[in-house]
Amino acid sequence: MSTTRPATAIGCAPLASAGLSTRPLIAVIEDDYRSSMALSMLIDDWGYSCIAARSCLEAVQTLGHRLSNVSAIITDIEIEGEMRGVNDALALAAMIGHPVPTIITTGHSDIVWVTSPFPVVGKPFDPDILHRWLLHNLGPTLQ
Repeated sequence: MSTTRPATAIGCAPLASAGLSTRPLIAVIEDDYRSSMALSMLIDDWGYSCIAARSCLEAVQTLGHRLSNVSAIITDIEIEGEMRGVNDALALAAMIGHPVPTIITTGHSDIVWVTSPFPVVGKPFDPDILHRWLLHNLGPTLQ
């Protein structure tokens, strides 16, 4: 069961000008509030900036002119009850205008059926897997 909250994006870490220039920006698309908060806290602890939104549209609206600064996308496969996470990630990357490392998460027990051009990780997952993926794709942060 999904825990819902008001339709506002969650700011993980301040996206002020100073933080944005030195911390890679991660877009998290997750409609489950608890999962979104958990990912946000991890990403912030690892030294990245992030914006968490419940949909691709919400992410685009929240990011505004910062959209081109997105360095990576993390999205759930199921958004608002539909299997659209891969399509949302592709759409977001197209709007960003350059290739963006992307990873898909899923709470479905059989991830073998997921067709995705991106890596897929099942939930719950070991946070170290996601951290290693971020380090591999973005490098270490300057905390």
